[in-house]
Amino acid sequence: MRIAVPKEIKQGEKRVALVPDVINKLTRLGLEVVVESGAGLESQASDLQFTEQGAIVKKADVLSDADVVLSVQPLTPAQISTLKKGAITISFLSPVTAADSIEAATKAGVTAFSLELVPRISRAQSMDALTSQALCAGYRAA
Repeated sequence: MRIAVPKEIKQGEKRVALVPDVINKLTRLGLEVVVESGAGLESQASDLQFTEQGAIVKKADVLSDADVVLSVQPLTPAQISTLKKGAITISFLSPVTAADSIEAATKAGVTAFSLELVPRISRAQSMDALTSQALCAGYRAA
């Protein structure tokens, strides 16, 4: 299975969906991780750090052969159109403001998971992305 991490394209977005420390865990499970060159630069993660942990760093087209795409912001309809049918995207999908991305995913046969809609219950606590991002924002503000 191939996991892709594209460079975030939304103006002002400095986060990356996957940090280098996690790459090794995924590759040991037999997963292939492909990261777009420069994806982690705004988060202080260099291409070299990704490759040292086992990721493949590509300058372009990390999406077309991906089985799973991890991103912070929702993929654009143009990005979704490059995905293969049956691909999965996991991001903060922003269903209220990114209806065009949801429609594009539906038409392309792509499954899209929205991290902000994961229920905030004990059983799903390890997947609670909103709390972790709120903590980061709080530390940054302090």
